Parts: sequence; structure tokens; C-alpha cells
Amino acid sequence: MELATQLAAIVAPVFICAGIGLAWARVGAVFDARVVTSLVYNVGAPCLILATFAKVKLSTAALAEMTIAGLLCYAIFATIAWSVLKASRLSIPAYMPSLMFPLTGAMGLPVCYFAFGNEGLALALVYFTLGTIGTFTVGAAIAAGRVTLGFLVKQPAIYAVAFAVIMIETDATMPTWFVNTTTLLGGIVIPAQLIALGVSLAALRVASLRRSVALSLLRLSMGFAVGWAIGEALALSALPRAIVLLQSAMPVAISNYLFAQLYNCEPVEVAGMVLISTTISFFMLPFLLIMVL
Repeated sequence: MELATQLAAIVAPVFICAGIGLAWARVGAVFDARVVTSLVYNVGAPCLILATFAKVKLSTAALAEMTIAGLLCYAIFATIAWSVLKASRLSIPAYMPSLMFPLTGAMGLPVCYFAFGNEGLALALVYFTLGTIGTFTVGAAIAAGRVTLGFLVKQPAIYAVAFAVIMIETDATMPTWFVNTTTLLGGIVIPAQLIALGVSLAALRVASLRRSVALSLLRLSMGFAVGWAIGEALALSALPRAIVLLQSAMPVAISNYLFAQLYNCEPVEVAGMVLISTTISFFMLPFLLIMVL
């Protein structure tokens, strides 16, 4: 009973917020996804990073450990995805970004926060930031067929992380007004992303069911296996190991669908992967949490 209550406290807020977004879309209410996404990534996410690291004092070693773990995960995802797609003669620009980059923001951050509090959120933000950078540079380049490294200098999260590292290195204590302001603005990230997730899922449709299911299962199983293997290989302690496993095992990120649509890389099938992998994740999340709690 205690475990069930603990799981409900973690999973219920995720389901309810995403359900609000789904209901919002079903009744035909206006939802400007472009404005919400811009607000979350350009204002909310950097403030959430600053507020979290102002309250949770991670060591430089812990930050470096999570960065190495995240980079290794993404590199292995890329290797496996490229190999499977090449062997299956499937489009690499269409499917590789979806297999490489999981939904570490809209789903990963709230799950890690509700399961492990601010310390878990701090570690999850490192993985999320790496994924965000990768999605809008490597992911976009794969889908478009050209490199878009100019995104890096325009991404506020990069500067927020750099400032957070300076705070850690100098052991700086931020003034109360700074912590309160960034906490307030950063608070929009998790609920806004979950509601946007629900709205987006309501608009997606499944095309080739068999292929979408197969690739969705590959994303989830690969994520779980790689996350577990990296935790073992690096001998991570309990909390970083749990965060790496949870973030790695998330479903296909919705941003991959946006790139597929923008560059005409099988957008309908990528939409199916997002929808199916997210649906499976909702059912598998309690079992995943049992493993890490």
C-alpha cells in the first residue's frame, strides 16, 4: 500500500496535467503551442536550471559524471539507431532523431522531480540540457541534411548551465530575490510542458502501425538497456543511476515530429512513433519507477 501511494504521488500529476492538455484540445480551445514552447525553452528552462542549482549544491564531480553519462547514452543511441535503420533500409533522416532523443523534458523532468525532489531534478536537468542541445543541432542536422550549429549561441539554457557551473565552482550564494524570481519563472516549465504534451498527442495520428510500434519499442527498450548499462559501466551511485535510467527510457520527443514535418521526413510515421511510444510509457512508468525507488 505504501509503494502504491508513493507511485500514485509520482505518476498522477503527470497523467492529470497531460490529461488537461488532451481535454483542452478535444474541446477545441485555442492553444498556441509556438508561444508556449518559446516561453518554456527561452525563459522557463533557463530559470529552472538557475533556481534548481541555486538551491541544490551539486559538486563539480557530480555534474561532470552526469554529463559524461548523458553524452555516452546519446552516442550509443546514435550508433544503435544508425545500425538498425541501415540494416532495415529505413530512412535515417526520418527516424534516427526519434530514436536518439527521448522526451527528457515534458515527461522526464516531472517524473524525476516527483520521484526524487530537487536533487533528482538537478541531475535530470543536466541530461535534459544535453538532449535539448543535441535535438536542435544534431537532430535538426540529420533531418535537414545540413549542420545547424548556429543554434548553440542562441540557446539560453547553455548560458544558464554555464552560470550554474560558476555558482558551483565559486560556492556562490544567490540573493533571495534572484532565487525567488527564477523559481517563480522556472515553475512554468513542468506543467506547461505536460499540458502541451497532451495537446500535441491529441493532434497526432498513427500511419504505418506495424513500423511505428516496432520503432517505438526499439526506442523504449534501447533507452532502458543503455541507461542501465551506462549506470553499471560508470558505477554510478543510486540517484544518478536512477536518473540516467529514467531519462534514457523516455519515449520519442515531440520535437522530432516537428523536424520531420519541417523537412518532410515521414512526418506521419514519426507522429505515430511519438503517440505509440508515449502511450506505452504511460503504462510502463509505474514498473520503471518500482525498479529505481
